[in-house]
Amino acid sequence: MSNLLKDIYNKMEGIKGRKLFYTILGVFISFTLIGISIGYLISPRLIENENGLGNDYDAVGNRDSDRIEAEGRVTYVNPELYPMDDISYSLTDSSGKELYLLQSRDQKLRIAEGLFVKVVGKMGKLSDKSTDVFIVEEVIINSVSD
Repeated sequence: MSNLLKDIYNKMEGIKGRKLFYTILGVFISFTLIGISIGYLISPRLIENENGLGNDYDAVGNRDSDRIEAEGRVTYVNPELYPMDDISYSLTDSSGKELYLLQSRDQKLRIAEGLFVKVVGKMGKLSDKSTDVFIVEEVIINSVSD
């Protein structure tokens, strides 16, 4: 085995000039083709919507200037009321009146359930295209008492 490796090493050391250029070019092209083929196999996984909400939002609603803030208490809503969407929480004022339906990519609303908070995010539409939903990006807890 060591003789085989020694022979391959000696042959590689003997490559000079034009033959070295073509060898390096061949290795470059082969690894480029391998990289492109691997990228082609992986890229369909990256085409999916990365925000994970599954809703179609207007391109206008995705600008940073459209971020809005609202204050209230995060309350639980039965998810069966909105079967096509992942809605489990709403924002209510101090009298219990519902202000917004809330939607989030992660579990921040579950943690803030029952607390008086300030939510920062954008407005969107549910799958019925008529009901507004507040897409929460940040939750700021205003007061926590023991």
